[in-house]
Amino acid sequence: MLLPKDGSGLPAWREQVMPWIMAAVRLGVGWLITRAPLGTLLSHDSFLRPLASAVERDAVGGAFVLGLALFTWPATCLGGYGLLLAALGGFEWLWHRTGFHGSSLPLWSAAILTVLALGEWLSRRVRRRLYRR
Repeated sequence: MLLPKDGSGLPAWREQVMPWIMAAVRLGVGWLITRAPLGTLLSHDSFLRPLASAVERDAVGGAFVLGLALFTWPATCLGGYGLLLAALGGFEWLWHRTGFHGSSLPLWSAAILTVLALGEWLSRRVRRRLYRR
């Protein structure tokens, strides 16, 4: 792809569209990762309902929802990433308190979130460095 001759960096259409595409990717991936834990936390017939208090379930569920919203938006991606990791840890803690053995969520969930958050962070750093924004 050819860069504009005026030295502005990325083509104008790509500069406007790419943040939205990556936000959609982060939203989709985040939803796939948080869908099952949220369903378990918020379902009325969940096995966690009698084993964890409503405050604990609501706190972890709220962290998932707020973390996903923040993770989607480029400016707050890193904060949302931290909140999603905290929510995953909270859900894992609730899972182990119930007496179930093994992990409730695979480690790849955190790995995928890490890759997306690092990608957003690195792209912003490179853009600032190369194009002096």
